[in-house]
Amino acid sequence: MAKKAKNLAFAVDVGGTNLRVAIVDDKGKIIVKNVVKTVRKGKSGNVVAEQVIREIKNIAPKAKLWEYMKGIGVSIAGPIDLKKGRSVNPPNMNFKFVPIVAPLKKEFKLPVHLINDCNAGVLGEKYFGAEKKYNNLVYITISSGIGGGAVVNNNLLTGKDGNAAEVGHMAVDTKYNVACTCGKGRGHWEAYASGNNIPKFFRIFNDLETKFPSGAKDIFDAARKKDKIALKFMEELGRINGRGLSNVIAAYDPEIVVLGGAVALNNGDLLLKYAKKNIDKFLKLPKIKISSLGENTPLLGASSMVFELSCG
Repeated sequence: MAKKAKNLAFAVDVGGTNLRVAIVDDKGKIIVKNVVKTVRKGKSGNVVAEQVIREIKNIAPKAKLWEYMKGIGVSIAGPIDLKKGRSVNPPNMNFKFVPIVAPLKKEFKLPVHLINDCNAGVLGEKYFGAEKKYNNLVYITISSGIGGGAVVNNNLLTGKDGNAAEVGHMAVDTKYNVACTCGKGRGHWEAYASGNNIPKFFRIFNDLETKFPSGAKDIFDAARKKDKIALKFMEELGRINGRGLSNVIAAYDPEIVVLGGAVALNNGDLLLKYAKKNIDKFLKLPKIKISSLGENTPLLGASSMVFELSCG
Protein backbone atom coordinates (compact mmCIF):
# COMPACT_ATOMS: atom_id res chain seq x y z
CA MET A 1 0.00 0.00 0.00
CA ALA A 2 2.75 2.45 1.00
CA LYS A 3 4.71 1.77 -2.21
CA LYS A 4 1.79 3.03 -4.33
CA ALA A 5 1.48 6.28 -2.40
CA LYS A 6 2.62 9.38 -4.30
CA ASN A 7 2.60 11.75 -1.34
CA LEU A 8 3.85 10.82 2.09
CA ALA A 9 4.72 12.88 5.16
CA PHE A 10 6.34 12.32 8.48
CA ALA A 11 3.86 13.46 11.12
CA VAL A 12 4.99 14.20 14.66
CA ASP A 13 2.88 14.99 17.72
CA VAL A 14 4.95 16.18 20.69
CA GLY A 15 2.76 16.04 23.78
CA GLY A 16 3.48 16.64 27.43
CA THR A 17 3.12 12.91 28.09
CA ASN A 18 3.55 11.07 24.78
CA LEU A 19 5.49 11.54 21.57
CA ARG A 20 3.80 10.10 18.49
CA VAL A 21 5.56 9.74 15.15
CA ALA A 22 3.94 8.40 11.98
CA ILE A 23 4.12 8.18 8.21
CA VAL A 24 0.87 9.45 6.69
CA ASP A 25 -0.35 9.64 3.11
CA ASP A 26 -2.32 12.52 1.62
CA LYS A 27 -5.61 10.69 2.15
CA GLY A 28 -5.04 10.57 5.90
CA LYS A 29 -4.04 6.92 6.02
CA ILE A 30 -1.46 6.19 8.71
CA ILE A 31 1.08 3.81 7.18
CA VAL A 32 3.09 3.22 10.35
CA LYS A 33 3.10 4.81 13.81
CA ASN A 34 5.09 4.60 17.01
CA VAL A 35 4.32 6.03 20.45
CA VAL A 36 6.85 6.63 23.23
CA LYS A 37 6.96 8.71 26.39
CA THR A 38 8.15 12.26 25.74
CA VAL A 39 11.57 12.89 27.26
CA ARG A 40 11.22 15.20 30.24
CA LYS A 41 14.77 15.59 31.53
CA GLY A 42 17.91 17.02 29.99
CA LYS A 43 20.13 20.06 29.86
CA SER A 44 17.83 21.81 27.38
CA GLY A 45 14.83 21.32 25.13
CA ASN A 46 17.19 20.11 22.44
CA VAL A 47 16.76 16.63 23.93
CA VAL A 48 13.18 16.64 22.62
CA ALA A 49 14.33 17.39 19.07
CA GLU A 50 16.95 14.66 19.39
CA GLN A 51 14.24 12.23 20.48
CA VAL A 52 12.05 13.21 17.53
CA ILE A 53 14.95 12.62 15.14
CA ARG A 54 15.59 9.17 16.62
CA GLU A 55 11.93 8.19 16.36
CA ILE A 56 11.64 9.38 12.76
CA LYS A 57 14.67 7.29 11.87
CA ASN A 58 13.07 4.31 13.65
CA ILE A 59 10.06 4.39 11.35
CA ALA A 60 11.77 5.79 8.24
CA PRO A 61 10.79 4.00 5.03
CA LYS A 62 13.23 2.18 2.80
CA ALA A 63 15.46 4.42 0.74
CA LYS A 64 13.43 4.02 -2.46
CA LEU A 65 10.40 5.56 -0.72
CA TRP A 66 12.19 8.77 0.21
CA GLU A 67 11.19 10.27 -3.14
CA TYR A 68 7.58 10.27 -1.91
CA MET A 69 8.34 12.09 1.36
CA LYS A 70 7.11 15.66 0.98
CA GLY A 71 8.11 16.95 4.39
CA ILE A 72 7.68 16.78 8.14
CA GLY A 73 4.67 18.16 9.99
CA VAL A 74 5.13 18.73 13.72
CA SER A 75 2.35 19.32 16.21
CA ILE A 76 3.62 20.53 19.59
CA ALA A 77 2.13 21.90 22.78
CA GLY A 78 2.20 25.69 22.82
CA PRO A 79 2.88 28.45 23.20
CA ILE A 80 4.94 28.34 20.01
CA ASP A 81 7.19 30.81 18.22
CA LEU A 82 6.64 30.22 14.52
CA LYS A 83 9.42 32.59 13.45
CA LYS A 84 12.04 30.69 15.44
CA GLY A 85 10.40 27.30 14.96
CA ARG A 86 10.13 26.30 18.59
CA SER A 87 7.84 25.86 21.58
CA VAL A 88 8.28 28.43 24.35
CA ASN A 89 7.76 27.64 28.03
CA PRO A 90 5.23 24.84 27.39
CA PRO A 91 3.39 24.37 30.74
CA ASN A 92 3.51 20.57 30.63
CA MET A 93 7.13 20.20 29.60
CA ASN A 94 10.17 21.05 31.70
CA PHE A 95 12.08 23.22 29.25
CA LYS A 96 12.17 26.95 28.55
CA PHE A 97 12.53 26.38 24.81
CA VAL A 98 11.98 23.31 22.64
CA PRO A 99 13.60 23.96 19.23
CA ILE A 100 12.10 21.84 16.47
CA VAL A 101 12.29 23.23 12.94
CA ALA A 102 16.03 23.92 12.59
CA PRO A 103 17.26 20.56 14.00
CA LEU A 104 14.87 18.54 11.83
CA LYS A 105 15.66 20.51 8.67
CA LYS A 106 19.37 20.04 9.28
CA GLU A 107 19.02 16.30 9.86
CA PHE A 108 16.57 15.31 7.13
CA LYS A 109 16.88 18.03 4.46
CA LEU A 110 13.09 18.17 4.17
CA PRO A 111 10.60 21.03 4.63
CA VAL A 112 9.44 21.19 8.27
CA HIS A 113 6.07 22.68 9.23
CA LEU A 114 5.39 23.55 12.89
CA ILE A 115 1.90 24.01 14.30
CA ASN A 116 0.31 24.31 17.71
CA ASP A 117 -1.05 20.89 18.71
CA CYS A 118 -4.65 22.00 18.93
CA ASN A 119 -4.51 23.88 15.65
CA ALA A 120 -3.26 20.59 14.26
CA GLY A 121 -6.19 18.89 15.97
CA VAL A 122 -8.83 21.07 14.35
CA LEU A 123 -7.18 20.57 10.92
CA GLY A 124 -7.18 16.82 11.48
CA GLU A 125 -10.91 16.92 12.17
CA LYS A 126 -11.58 19.26 9.25
CA TYR A 127 -9.74 17.22 6.61
CA PHE A 128 -9.73 13.64 7.80
CA GLY A 129 -12.48 13.33 10.42
CA ALA A 130 -16.23 13.22 10.17
CA GLU A 131 -16.42 17.03 10.35
CA LYS A 132 -15.59 17.93 6.73
CA LYS A 133 -18.99 19.48 6.15
CA TYR A 134 -18.59 22.09 8.87
CA ASN A 135 -17.17 25.56 8.16
CA ASN A 136 -17.10 26.54 11.83
CA LEU A 137 -15.62 24.04 14.25
CA VAL A 138 -13.54 23.95 17.41
CA TYR A 139 -11.27 21.16 18.60
CA ILE A 140 -10.43 20.99 22.30
CA THR A 141 -7.90 18.62 23.80
CA ILE A 142 -8.33 17.65 27.44
CA SER A 143 -5.18 15.75 28.21
CA SER A 144 -2.05 16.60 30.24
CA GLY A 145 -3.14 20.17 29.57
CA ILE A 146 -6.09 21.83 27.84
CA GLY A 147 -5.92 23.64 24.52
CA GLY A 148 -8.02 24.47 21.51
CA GLY A 149 -8.01 25.12 17.79
CA ALA A 150 -10.69 26.93 15.80
CA VAL A 151 -11.77 27.08 12.18
CA VAL A 152 -14.11 30.04 11.64
CA ASN A 153 -15.82 30.55 8.28
CA ASN A 154 -13.38 28.02 6.79
CA ASN A 155 -10.35 29.92 8.10
CA LEU A 156 -7.92 28.47 10.63
CA LEU A 157 -7.38 31.04 13.38
CA THR A 158 -3.68 31.18 14.16
CA GLY A 159 -2.96 34.56 15.73
CA LYS A 160 0.27 36.52 15.33
CA ASP A 161 2.50 33.76 16.75
CA GLY A 162 0.35 30.71 16.01
CA ASN A 163 -1.23 30.55 19.47
CA ALA A 164 -4.84 31.58 18.90
CA ALA A 165 -7.46 29.56 20.80
CA GLU A 166 -5.32 28.76 23.85
CA VAL A 167 -8.62 28.12 25.59
CA GLY A 168 -7.06 26.22 28.49
CA HIS A 169 -5.87 29.56 29.81
CA MET A 170 -9.24 31.24 29.76
CA ALA A 171 -10.39 32.09 33.29
CA VAL A 172 -13.25 29.87 34.45
CA ASP A 173 -13.28 30.26 38.23
CA THR A 174 -12.65 32.69 41.10
CA LYS A 175 -14.04 30.61 43.96
CA TYR A 176 -10.97 28.40 44.43
CA ASN A 177 -8.52 30.76 42.69
CA VAL A 178 -6.19 27.88 41.81
CA ALA A 179 -2.79 28.84 40.38
CA CYS A 180 -2.23 27.47 36.88
CA THR A 181 0.83 25.39 36.07
CA CYS A 182 1.61 27.89 33.31
CA GLY A 183 2.77 30.22 36.07
CA LYS A 184 0.96 33.16 34.49
CA GLY A 185 -2.36 33.32 36.27
CA ARG A 186 -5.09 31.81 38.43
CA GLY A 187 -8.45 30.31 37.70
CA HIS A 188 -7.46 28.94 34.28
CA TRP A 189 -9.48 26.03 32.90
CA GLU A 190 -6.32 23.89 32.66
CA ALA A 191 -5.59 24.40 36.38
CA TYR A 192 -8.77 22.47 37.28
CA ALA A 193 -9.74 20.08 34.51
CA SER A 194 -6.57 18.82 32.79
CA GLY A 195 -5.29 15.32 33.44
CA ASN A 196 -2.34 16.66 35.40
CA ASN A 197 -4.44 18.93 37.60
CA ILE A 198 -7.71 17.06 38.22
CA PRO A 199 -6.23 15.22 41.26
CA LYS A 200 -5.06 18.51 42.79
CA PHE A 201 -8.48 20.08 42.27
CA PHE A 202 -10.09 16.97 43.77
CA ARG A 203 -8.06 17.41 46.95
CA ILE A 204 -8.79 21.14 47.14
CA PHE A 205 -12.51 20.59 46.61
CA ASN A 206 -12.70 17.88 49.25
CA ASP A 207 -10.22 19.58 51.60
CA LEU A 208 -7.99 16.51 51.61
CA GLU A 209 -4.36 16.53 52.67
CA THR A 210 -3.56 13.07 51.35
CA LYS A 211 -2.45 12.41 47.78
CA PHE A 212 -5.17 9.80 47.21
CA PRO A 213 -6.45 9.32 44.59
CA SER A 214 -3.15 9.27 42.76
CA GLY A 215 -4.45 10.15 39.32
CA ALA A 216 -7.40 11.39 37.29
CA LYS A 217 -8.20 7.84 36.23
CA ASP A 218 -8.82 6.85 39.87
CA ILE A 219 -11.35 9.64 40.28
CA PHE A 220 -13.28 8.74 37.13
CA ASP A 221 -13.20 5.06 38.08
CA ALA A 222 -14.59 5.92 41.52
CA ALA A 223 -17.38 7.96 39.93
CA ARG A 224 -18.34 5.01 37.73
CA LYS A 225 -18.60 2.92 40.90
CA LYS A 226 -21.01 5.54 42.33
CA ASP A 227 -18.60 6.72 45.02
CA LYS A 228 -20.39 9.67 46.68
CA ILE A 229 -17.29 11.84 47.05
CA ALA A 230 -16.27 11.26 43.43
CA LEU A 231 -19.79 11.95 42.15
CA LYS A 232 -19.99 15.18 44.12
CA PHE A 233 -16.68 16.20 42.59
CA MET A 234 -17.97 15.34 39.10
CA GLU A 235 -20.68 17.94 39.60
CA GLU A 236 -18.10 20.61 40.42
CA LEU A 237 -15.78 19.52 37.60
CA GLY A 238 -18.81 19.71 35.31
CA ARG A 239 -19.35 23.30 36.42
CA ILE A 240 -15.76 24.14 35.49
CA ASN A 241 -15.95 22.35 32.13
CA GLY A 242 -19.31 23.94 31.43
CA ARG A 243 -17.80 27.37 32.03
CA GLY A 244 -14.90 26.55 29.70
CA LEU A 245 -17.20 25.33 26.95
CA SER A 246 -19.44 28.38 27.42
CA ASN A 247 -16.42 30.63 26.84
CA VAL A 248 -15.51 28.70 23.68
CA ILE A 249 -19.05 28.89 22.30
CA ALA A 250 -19.28 32.64 23.00
CA ALA A 251 -15.86 33.28 21.43
CA TYR A 252 -16.17 31.23 18.22
CA ASP A 253 -19.89 30.46 17.66
CA PRO A 254 -19.06 26.99 16.24
CA GLU A 255 -21.37 24.53 14.56
CA ILE A 256 -19.59 21.70 16.36
CA VAL A 257 -17.11 21.27 19.21
CA VAL A 258 -14.97 18.13 19.09
CA LEU A 259 -13.21 16.92 22.23
CA GLY A 260 -9.97 14.94 22.09
CA GLY A 261 -7.03 14.17 24.35
CA ALA A 262 -6.64 11.24 26.72
CA VAL A 263 -8.98 12.52 29.46
CA ALA A 264 -11.80 13.22 27.01
CA LEU A 265 -11.27 10.09 24.92
CA ASN A 266 -11.30 7.81 27.98
CA ASN A 267 -14.01 9.59 29.98
CA GLY A 268 -16.10 11.43 27.43
CA ASP A 269 -19.38 10.07 28.72
CA LEU A 270 -18.82 11.48 32.22
CA LEU A 271 -17.32 14.74 31.03
CA LEU A 272 -20.21 15.51 28.70
CA LYS A 273 -22.89 14.37 31.15
CA TYR A 274 -21.85 16.87 33.79
CA ALA A 275 -20.54 19.67 31.56
CA LYS A 276 -23.63 19.98 29.38
CA LYS A 277 -25.77 20.82 32.41
CA ASN A 278 -23.59 23.86 33.02
CA ILE A 279 -23.23 25.39 29.56
CA ASP A 280 -24.74 28.85 29.12
CA LYS A 281 -27.58 29.12 26.61
CA PHE A 282 -26.67 32.65 25.49
CA LEU A 283 -25.98 31.39 21.96
CA LYS A 284 -27.51 28.46 20.14
CA LEU A 285 -25.68 25.38 21.36
CA PRO A 286 -23.47 23.57 18.87
CA LYS A 287 -23.08 19.85 18.62
CA ILE A 288 -20.54 18.59 21.14
CA LYS A 289 -18.93 15.20 20.60
CA ILE A 290 -15.85 13.10 21.26
CA SER A 291 -13.39 12.79 18.38
CA SER A 292 -13.76 9.75 16.15
CA LEU A 293 -10.07 10.03 15.20
CA GLY A 294 -8.90 9.32 18.74
CA GLU A 295 -5.29 10.08 19.56
CA ASN A 296 -4.38 10.45 15.87
CA THR A 297 -6.10 13.82 15.36
CA PRO A 298 -3.04 16.09 15.85
CA LEU A 299 -0.85 13.73 13.80
CA LEU A 300 -3.23 13.93 10.87
CA GLY A 301 -3.50 17.69 11.20
CA ALA A 302 0.29 18.01 11.21
CA SER A 303 0.45 16.00 7.99
CA SER A 304 -2.08 18.34 6.36
CA MET A 305 0.45 21.16 6.70
CA VAL A 306 2.89 19.18 4.58
CA PHE A 307 0.30 18.52 1.90
CA GLU A 308 -0.60 22.22 1.90
CA LEU A 309 -4.30 21.69 2.39
CA SER A 310 -6.28 24.86 2.94
CA CYS A 311 -9.60 25.40 4.63
CA GLY A 312 -11.03 27.22 1.65
